[in-house]
Amino acid sequence: MSGVGCMNNNREGSSLSTISNTLSAVNSKPRSHSINYVSSDYESLDYDHYESELTVREEKLNGYKTVVASNVIRWLIYFSIAICTAAVGIFIDTVIEYFCNWKFQSIRNCIDVKHSTVECLIIWILFTVIPTLVGCCVVLFMEPSAAGSGIPFVISYLNGIRIPRMTAVRCLLVKVISVVCVCIAGLGGGKEGPLIHIGAMVGGSVVEAWWKGFRNGPGRKVIGPLQNDRERRDMMAAGAAAGLSAAFGSPVGGTLMSLEEGTSFWSSSLMWKVFFCAAIAFPTYNAGKNVLFSNNTNPSESVHSKSIYFFGKFNENTIYFSYSEFPIFIIFGIFGGLLGALFVNINYHLSIFRMKHIISNRKKLMESVFVAVFVAIINLTSMILLNNCQTKLEISSSNVVQMYCPAGSYNEISSFWLRTQEESIRSLFHYPIEAYSVVPLLVYCVIYFILTELTVGLNMSAGLFLPSLLIGAAWGRIASIVIHYYSPGTIGVDPGKYALLGAAAQLGGIVRATISLTVVFIEATGNVQFLLPLMITLFTAKWTGDFFTDGIYEMQIKLSGVPLLVSEPPPLTSDITTEDFMSDTVCAIPHILMVGKLVDILNTTKHNGFPVVASKVCFCRTRNIEHKCYGLLKGFILRSQLNVILEHNLYLTPLHDENYCTKLELLRKSTYTCHDTQQFQRLKVDEDERGIVIDLRPYMNSAPYIVRLVST
Repeated sequence: MSGVGCMNNNREGSSLSTISNTLSAVNSKPRSHSINYVSSDYESLDYDHYESELTVREEKLNGYKTVVASNVIRWLIYFSIAICTAAVGIFIDTVIEYFCNWKFQSIRNCIDVKHSTVECLIIWILFTVIPTLVGCCVVLFMEPSAAGSGIPFVISYLNGIRIPRMTAVRCLLVKVISVVCVCIAGLGGGKEGPLIHIGAMVGGSVVEAWWKGFRNGPGRKVIGPLQNDRERRDMMAAGAAAGLSAAFGSPVGGTLMSLEEGTSFWSSSLMWKVFFCAAIAFPTYNAGKNVLFSNNTNPSESVHSKSIYFFGKFNENTIYFSYSEFPIFIIFGIFGGLLGALFVNINYHLSIFRMKHIISNRKKLMESVFVAVFVAIINLTSMILLNNCQTKLEISSSNVVQMYCPAGSYNEISSFWLRTQEESIRSLFHYPIEAYSVVPLLVYCVIYFILTELTVGLNMSAGLFLPSLLIGAAWGRIASIVIHYYSPGTIGVDPGKYALLGAAAQLGGIVRATISLTVVFIEATGNVQFLLPLMITLFTAKWTGDFFTDGIYEMQIKLSGVPLLVSEPPPLTSDITTEDFMSDTVCAIPHILMVGKLVDILNTTKHNGFPVVASKVCFCRTRNIEHKCYGLLKGFILRSQLNVILEHNLYLTPLHDENYCTKLELLRKSTYTCHDTQQFQRLKVDEDERGIVIDLRPYMNSAPYIVRLVST
């Protein structure tokens, strides 16, 4: 057989990526430490609809009842994803609540009862360092891919990039443990971002569990059509939306976030499935928390913390705005965009420094311990040096320490360090204006900005949604105090609206989301009246931030080398066609060839997919360029499918109704397994089998995507 040539470029529409190869390539190849670095170790999802002679025969023999049964199973899988994601979120919240209460009570008791600063510092360091060690060690030594918020990986996967270990159960468990440790330690990281990644991993893990549960029983014909990358990617998109829905109580916002920030391919059918999953996750999460904390008499919890609204219900009768405040909203957006761009720029240079100098596990562990000790010291030091005393309020009497303040008052900045992040954000939104003063808010804002910068990038599972909200709410609260001082009538009764707008501006300036964040804030506050101010603030923050830097997730994706295409081509590129940059030396396989020839091709190339052609040597010309023609394109076949054909000797048995199901099951299993697979292992066949002829037409995808040479 002739007409087989090989190119040096990997095909983008390929399928599987091997974990061992990816990790060894990452460890062996030097990084450029540049935002322009693009790794060749990633492969794209096999998102093409697999249409072959096998699938056509399956569809005809199974009939319409199997189609209906597959749809029922599909909806049950989405329901399972929602329930499991909510259950994981409830578990995380319960563990964090228990250990944080223990930590805060021990510190308050040491300060106000024992009056021992040294003992208090030791206790605080222990409560910070021990969880940090646990959270960092499980990531470093068990699952390094669980580090960070995981949202960049979710965005990449939903846009078609195969991310190794994305659905590994161990990665999910390590992620949960690490994010719990980050929140208990009081580092500048939250659980909401990782919960989106956890939801996506739950989606991938649940669908794999369904596949494995049905593959050996009579239901394998029903689950078979769902065994592909397209279905799994859609279910992981639903899991990510369910994670955000559970985190913020925002099912519509979670659906829109999955659309705006993640999924490149969208349809009305997929939107309905994702929304269904998010809508189930929110009430399940809320009901579970209500059951677990129904007997909780913790006086530190305000009425807002028990509300179904994540930020607490904003009173529509006391919080309002006038059109004369629009310039203030725009200024908030500009300031949030500038501060967000500064955050991203600092984080970029800090990430480059870590890539170059903090490489070994020992250094990474030492860095995490250093940050943990710094957090404990700076928290206690700020309470000692900034002894601003505030008259005790009934709503905050148990959340604070008296320290050096007179009876009936408390150390104001302690109310930030001795609360969970959720309680702090609700207090900034809902406490009366006299509850906070400018200096403690300013100190807290600066300190937490620094802590968040240090935490984002550690080898732990830490998100930046709530830290960003806290930073923005703090400077928004400062603005409300200043505006109230000079123009009391502007704010009205409730000062929390500027804290809300500051939080929105800060988060929007960092992550650069607009539509989804607007809906998240509306759903999390239960106040639709503030829709217009939120839109103005978020749009202005995005435009301002985009003028200086990319968003934090786009920056992290580029630093990791993921070959993610931008949503739009660069300007002035309409005259560039496919033939201008594509190689015309391809690796094409004849649709009928000998086993030995096929084995040689697989052992001498590392392509994940091959065009299948009817051999015909010719030449074609477009414009003034000649291209070698390898034959008439008949279809496309994946390396994993060729491996299965050779390993299981499928070519030795003719295709008939009794064995097509077994062959199709083996091929499907090879295409959706994304880890623990030796994709590029060398194949060996006996000499007497090398002369056997294979017909690839029953196994190939007969309807692949085709790009014309003159396409722009």
